[in-house]
Amino acid sequence: MENQKQQLNKRKHKPATAPYISITKLEDVINLVSNRNYSDFTTDIFKNRGFSKVDAFLAMNTLRFLNLITDDRKPTEQMKKIGLKGDSRKEAFKEVIQNAYKKLFDIVEKPQDLPFNELFNEIKTQYNLSGRIARQAVPVFLKMAEFAGLIEEGSVISRKRKSKTDKKTVQKRKTTTQPFDHTNESSFGEGIENKNKKCISENLTEKWDLIMRSRKALDTDVREKATKLMEALEKLNKDND
Repeated sequence: MENQKQQLNKRKHKPATAPYISITKLEDVINLVSNRNYSDFTTDIFKNRGFSKVDAFLAMNTLRFLNLITDDRKPTEQMKKIGLKGDSRKEAFKEVIQNAYKKLFDIVEKPQDLPFNELFNEIKTQYNLSGRIARQAVPVFLKMAEFAGLIEEGSVISRKRKSKTDKKTVQKRKTTTQPFDHTNESSFGEGIENKNKKCISENLTEKWDLIMRSRKALDTDVREKATKLMEALEKLNKDND
């Protein structure tokens, strides 16, 4: 029992890793702690707001690394300051980022101004991160620098994932709005002889509408083919009469 407590305490006081949460989730975390008062932070707070188990863990790690919560998960005085508005808020974030990333600021005077590859190398080295995690940690640092007013607002853009439903919708639209292939003329004559004249008439009319909507409708070759289609349509209409 005693060993379990020691392991839990050791895990609880283990230094936080340089945050590598997604920018979208980072913004959600900052908005939450800026506008809500909690006496104690747990992963359940984030899970209840739609975070996955992994993202909830990364959110807690982020708060610990930024010194916004203690090892006992209590909010710090620094957390109260980032709830301020205007320049006071930026100053609070400046203090947060300079303290949290002290190793980085001790090595480089203005790390936020480094090219991506150089900043990547410094963060990877100073915080002993793998290449994959360091690549995700760089945008987090830059977003915090943006909050602090150290770089221009809007420099770091979040990318929201598209759901599978959205992807299917896009694919469906691509399929249904493909322009008509006007290069194949041989099927028209055969269709006129072998299919019901009414159906062929509707088919040709539909193809004509598609051609008219196509950006290539002004092309000479397309106009010639469109003329042939119209002549075939007129012939069918006369036959139907």
